Amino acid sequence: MTSTASESSTLADPLQILIVDDESDIRELIEYNLEQSGHTVFTAGDGIAALEIAQSKMPDVIVLDVMMPGLNGIEVAKRLRGESQTSSIPIIMLTAKTQESHELEGLNAGADDYISKPFSMPILIARIASLARRSKMDTATGSSLTLGPISINLNEHQVSVDGNHVQLTITEFRLLATLAQSKGKVLSRAELISRAIGPAVTVTPRTVDVHITALRKKLGDHASLISTVRAVGYRADDPS
Repeated sequence: MTSTASESSTLADPLQILIVDDESDIRELIEYNLEQSGHTVFTAGDGIAALEIAQSKMPDVIVLDVMMPGLNGIEVAKRLRGESQTSSIPIIMLTAKTQESHELEGLNAGADDYISKPFSMPILIARIASLARRSKMDTATGSSLTLGPISINLNEHQVSVDGNHVQLTITEFRLLATLAQSKGKVLSRAELISRAIGPAVTVTPRTVDVHITALRKKLGDHASLISTVRAVGYRADDPS
């Protein structure tokens, strides 16, 4: 892993970032590089401490290791997503596991992004920057969107379905907003990755499918408003 901040991408605005890993050398390496860029870093060596810090500090982004003794990263992510206070904090998961099934497990737990160890420090910092921009992005097309009974507040990053609030991850929110803005137009997985996740972020088409599946579950009876176009991508269908 690259360890010098001078070789790393820098983040435009100061952030508060929580690093969770039971390996102290990894925590210290990431902490050093982020602090060199002017950011505030909190660290935790286990899942319980991570939850406590997340709830008290409300960081902008959490970098969360999967393989930890006791409460592992998957369980930490699920608990963070289950609490209204921390449910929308962006999460990047780190893991030494490389199988697709493990990546899907992390995404299904609520992670917004996923990086395998060993990783490049510039890549990690670039992914943190991308995720932070996505969570704070102002949309020039207006303050709200609708898709049938789905209301999307772009300024507050809130979604309601039939008047009931639905908690989405940052990635799920951006995918929904992107599809809603393109009502009726089919977007390929590559277009969705570029528009909703970012052109500098490399994710697999399968990752997009996992996020769409999770989004549909949260839309409940209105999941069919997001259509799959075989061998192409996805489309939002406006029933009005």
